[in-house]
Amino acid sequence: MISIVIPLYNKAQSIENTIRCIQAQTYQDFEIVVVDGWSKDGSLGIIKRLAEEDKRIRVLMQVDKHGVTPARNESIAAAKSERIAFIDADDYWEPTYLETLVKLMDDYPEAGLWGLNYGTMTGTNKYPNKSHYAGYRGIIENPWIKELPYWTSAIGISKKAFEAVGGFDNRIIYGEDIDLWYRLMLEYPCAYEDKVLSYYRVDAENRACEHTFPLKIHIPYYIDKYEKYRKENKDFRRFFDLQCLYRLYPYAVSGEYKEELKQSLKPIDWSLQKKSMRFRFQFPKIYNLYRKFRGRRDRELAQYAGGMFEN
Repeated sequence: MISIVIPLYNKAQSIENTIRCIQAQTYQDFEIVVVDGWSKDGSLGIIKRLAEEDKRIRVLMQVDKHGVTPARNESIAAAKSERIAFIDADDYWEPTYLETLVKLMDDYPEAGLWGLNYGTMTGTNKYPNKSHYAGYRGIIENPWIKELPYWTSAIGISKKAFEAVGGFDNRIIYGEDIDLWYRLMLEYPCAYEDKVLSYYRVDAENRACEHTFPLKIHIPYYIDKYEKYRKENKDFRRFFDLQCLYRLYPYAVSGEYKEELKQSLKPIDWSLQKKSMRFRFQFPKIYNLYRKFRGRRDRELAQYAGGMFEN
């Protein structure tokens, strides 16, 4: 058995489609735990109706009304299985997704985290992601030398490992999932299979990534919590610092949250980063103009050359 957890808030247009794709799985030994964050658009009524039809669906009302992070913690606390799978309320799984994920779990039981490749979806059009682990299946020995291959709706975790690393950090509302994956990957083996069987809907309603937010609820603000790992593991330090810098750059351009930005940048090991990265933080507005010009120039070249310069 596997427990599927879904945080729900104002997804009336998509939640039923997501539940139906779970019900259509070839692997049927599951429960669905939905924690509703007091939706205002009819989402709760839809999921309650679906729960009446399928007793494997349990609907809980969020106790800690502070975003998706506590909702995920509450749903996992309520889960009956030691195996947890995630799917957001507007994403999609192919019918063999759970079967493939559970087989990966069975084959690599020592892992604390298992993941599959994923893609994006607009309407009915699907676009698979090109993985840096093309064709790979197994334990990733050093996950810090390439891009992170994991995404929330294409991942499974051990509940025991989840509890051991402290669960989701309720202080972090944006990047809370990545923060947990990092901690699991630092403490446990992580397994991966390059099969695209889940999709992120880029045209869904109420996408959290479409909004701006204070730096204090974002993962780079808490870089100090990784101090031990950053000291012990040079590959992780380079990787993690780079991810923080990518996330911090928009704040450097906007000039918002200057004190928080300064605090977050202080621990960065610049010796492991490219000189261009330091330049973009020293002269963020100049670099941003360069990026805009370069983006326009690349598009012009791509059009001129029939697409051969497209990334």
